[in-house]
Amino acid sequence: LKNKVLKFIKSNYPDAWIYKAADRFTSGIPDLLICKKGFFYAIELKVGSNKATRLQEYVLRQIDRAGGLTAVCRDVDQVRNLLSKGGDLNG
Repeated sequence: LKNKVLKFIKSNYPDAWIYKAADRFTSGIPDLLICKKGFFYAIELKVGSNKATRLQEYVLRQIDRAGGLTAVCRDVDQVRNLLSKGGDLNG
């Protein structure tokens, strides 16, 4: 899922800045942190019926409170919907 999402973001938002949390010592940090056209996004990727942990939910709420846009996404369409909240799809 992460590879599909990254491919989508890179092809549709080439100017977006993306940080991929891939370290086992980054517990609670969302899988993808993105800055696009002045908007900050935090995306936790989950497959199947997996759910965000309490720590992950807490971190997402904190990012929301700070003005970021966050979501737990299970497919590329959910990522697309989140990223479009900060501006038009081509923006």
